[in-house]
Amino acid sequence: MVNFNATLIAQILNFLVLVIVLAKFAYKPLCNIMDERKNKIASDLESAEKAKTDAEAVKAEYAAKLAEAKQEAQAIVDAARKTAQAAHDKIMADTKAEQDQVIATAKEAIALEQKKAMDEVRAQVINLSMIAASKIVEQKLGSEEDKQMASKIVDSIMK
Repeated sequence: MVNFNATLIAQILNFLVLVIVLAKFAYKPLCNIMDERKNKIASDLESAEKAKTDAEAVKAEYAAKLAEAKQEAQAIVDAARKTAQAAHDKIMADTKAEQDQVIATAKEAIALEQKKAMDEVRAQVINLSMIAASKIVEQKLGSEEDKQMASKIVDSIMK
């Protein structure tokens, strides 16, 4: 059986005082610390979830900006290609116009040289005709009227 002596009662009283002291000074602060830690962990989890959501939003925003930048870059490349093609077309048109002008100038020069050559040939034919006519008639034809008459004859032959 259990003996209730003074030591047992003192030990029970000591235990109860210890429990009261521990409950008041250790258990409540320990529970408060545990509650604070629980609240801090919950708050940190909420912050982490919010940070994750914000990071996903920023990632989506960056992806959208990247896609927009790619579109702008493509638009710039397309514009550059159009500009280059337009410059190429203009250069080709200018070159064609210059080529046509050079050809026209060359044709004019050729026509002028041809006319000069024909005039020289005509003058030589007139001189030869006059020499031949003077030898045939045995007289020298040298007057301006004779040259004009020979010129008309040569013109009628050359046409």
